[in-house]
Amino acid sequence: MRILVTGASGFIGGEACAALLARGHQLSALVRRPGSQPAGCEPLAGDLGDAARLAQVVDEAQPECVVHLAAEIASQRSAAKVEQVNVAGTRHLLDACLALGRERAPRIVFASTVVTGDAGGALLTEQEPLPVSTPYGRSKQEGERMIRDAELESVVIRPGHVYGPGGWYAQELLARLRQPGRFAVIGSGANMWDVVHVDDVVDALVLGVERAAPGSLYHVADDEPIRFYDFMALSARAIGVGAPRRIPATLARIVAGANAVDAVVRSARTSNVKIKAELGWSPRFAGARDGVPAVIERLTAAA
Repeated sequence: MRILVTGASGFIGGEACAALLARGHQLSALVRRPGSQPAGCEPLAGDLGDAARLAQVVDEAQPECVVHLAAEIASQRSAAKVEQVNVAGTRHLLDACLALGRERAPRIVFASTVVTGDAGGALLTEQEPLPVSTPYGRSKQEGERMIRDAELESVVIRPGHVYGPGGWYAQELLARLRQPGRFAVIGSGANMWDVVHVDDVVDALVLGVERAAPGSLYHVADDEPIRFYDFMALSARAIGVGAPRRIPATLARIVAGANAVDAVVRSARTSNVKIKAELGWSPRFAGARDGVPAVIERLTAAA
């Protein structure tokens, strides 16, 4: 299948491209800087903010499927930037796909999120609306709405907090844990975190491309939710450093910004029952106690 991937040079994107290529798909990557695309992908220079160029890219690629991963993340301080990329950029992409005509318009596999707001520890399922209280969460929900309204063949994948050998986990969390002094957990750390290993997210995306029914929506998370402090302490032990201390959320908001802190202190569990039942998905890592050591082992081997 001809697939166009946005966000291909990102954390999830690189892993997703490798998996799709291994399954024999032909991949094009939307990149702002040619040369940043994953190996095996055809680079197509463009940006979600440039509607005219994006239309040219989609017309050139003629994709049968678009895997839409590009986004500003929850820690972005600027709500305007989140809106510009996650909402306006998604609209530009949908317009470019619709310009191909209904007969040639591609399937859209959209990476959304369950990390939209505080659920008070409740179990999140696909049958109930998500609690939405952050600019990032609102932008992802708006992206989902636009995709539904466009009446394109679409699949929405909503992961929890995605960890793995890259992205925020390797480049921010582990890097800070290794710095002198003890890493600080925001708040008490008693809030529930619905985490998921990047390999399991990629498996869900591949199923979204190849098998999911049009209009499907799936949550993707580990079988075993974990408390925020326990996840951080587990990561610290895995790299051989001391357990983190705690700092008040009010202080952290001043330093890191409200958006990043709100994403961290939310408490939620996420059900993966539907994607298991309908697509046969099963996590390679049942929980962080299995997944975190595997990440550290992979990073150590690559060092």
